[in-house]
Amino acid sequence: MVKKYKNEGLMKFLTVIGGLVALASQIFALLNYTWPLGRYVGFYDPVYAIIGIIISIITIYTAINPNNPFPFHWLFLFVLGILLVVFAGGIVACALLIIAALIGLIEAL
Repeated sequence: MVKKYKNEGLMKFLTVIGGLVALASQIFALLNYTWPLGRYVGFYDPVYAIIGIIISIITIYTAINPNNPFPFHWLFLFVLGILLVVFAGGIVACALLIIAALIGLIEAL
């Protein structure tokens, strides 16, 4: 069964923006550049950046095409946010996904 949120448009917007920010951060980490926000991401292993790029693509795909094959659920967004901050996605992307997950959690209660 597909869960429809009242603020699903806002949640999708935050998820896509978070995924794009994480993707940019991971590409900078992979190329060993400094992120324009001032945080140095060059100390990451390239394997972490590649895994992070895969996770950020899954994040974007979750918002664009929900429930096929990844669920658009607040708990899944929360887990993706944690994974993005672990795999060189940055705290900004994590915060955007956590906000989207909290919006879904508040609606679920």
